[in-house]
Amino acid sequence: MRIILLAPLVLLAACSGAEEANNQPRDPVAAAALDDPLMTDPDLTGQNQGNAALHGGLPDGAMPPFKGSAEEIAAAKLEAERLLGKPIPAAPEAGGSTKTSRLAGAATMQAVAQAAGLGGDCAGKLEYSAIWAARLPRPLPLYPRGHTQVAGGSDQAGCRLRAVRYVTPVDPGDVIAFYHASASAAKMPATRSREGEDEVLSGKGFALFVRKRGDGLSEVDLVTSGL
Repeated sequence: MRIILLAPLVLLAACSGAEEANNQPRDPVAAAALDDPLMTDPDLTGQNQGNAALHGGLPDGAMPPFKGSAEEIAAAKLEAERLLGKPIPAAPEAGGSTKTSRLAGAATMQAVAQAAGLGGDCAGKLEYSAIWAARLPRPLPLYPRGHTQVAGGSDQAGCRLRAVRYVTPVDPGDVIAFYHASASAAKMPATRSREGEDEVLSGKGFALFVRKRGDGLSEVDLVTSGL
């Protein structure tokens, strides 16, 4: 009888704990890994990327359809502010522009890293796994609620390299502002520019490229080296 009386209390406590957890801001490192689409998803069964770790190819549509509602965008921006601990100011205007992006024609993350000028000989040592999105340098994390498409990295001696592509419903300007503010807080000077359709933010050891896709999402390529 005593056990029966206690059971509802245990269930109530569990529900209360779950509710409190849902109301807490998500840890950005955990979110970076959890937001990555599971390759067992029925929508991805025809997109087996088993050889991606061998040739470093970008997955062909590596995530199920993802729509960024106004609520999702607002939540992502709020988490970005919480992560920085303050409102995020707009980044400076682009200081220069080119007709095409350095990443034009870069079909793999190895090629992206090399085109960004950060890969060098280390680009060929990239290992591919979503976990590398959670191992980005602390000042340059995945934008909150970003969905990883492909991630590569290396911690081999002299080759600390990260190359991540993800999507977010947040506009490119807001993405640039977040990384500019985060880099500045870490005493990492950053320069904004425009290359073709890409908004670019770069500094010593990192480069960020953001473009607006036809489906309204922002696609981000983030490469870091030695950080």
